[in-house]
Amino acid sequence: MGFRLKDPLNLSKKEKVFQSQPRFSIVYLLFLKRRIGFIQLKDLLGLTPGNLDHHLKKLEDSGLIKTRRVLSWKPLVMVEITSEGVRIFREYVVKLRALLKDIPERLLRAEEI
Repeated sequence: MGFRLKDPLNLSKKEKVFQSQPRFSIVYLLFLKRRIGFIQLKDLLGLTPGNLDHHLKKLEDSGLIKTRRVLSWKPLVMVEITSEGVRIFREYVVKLRALLKDIPERLLRAEEI
């Protein structure tokens, strides 16, 4: 019989959106910078425009980010984290830290592998 963790983080529905690596990375970058252009975000994450758009829609539907078109010398899409996105991501990181603090330090050293 194997060892299984059901949901050790006890994630909310909105926090579960971070279980996708691209969505976690998007919100992490936005958490740090608050606002990033679509093209810059695409380049930073190495995603195709279609793939990035898919993940942005999921995050926007969850109320964690918003996108807006800005007219300058060329059309530009800006991606921003919402205040709710900041709150939810912060709660998620606190839960992760609490879970990870229980890992013995000796298991994290490369020489132990």
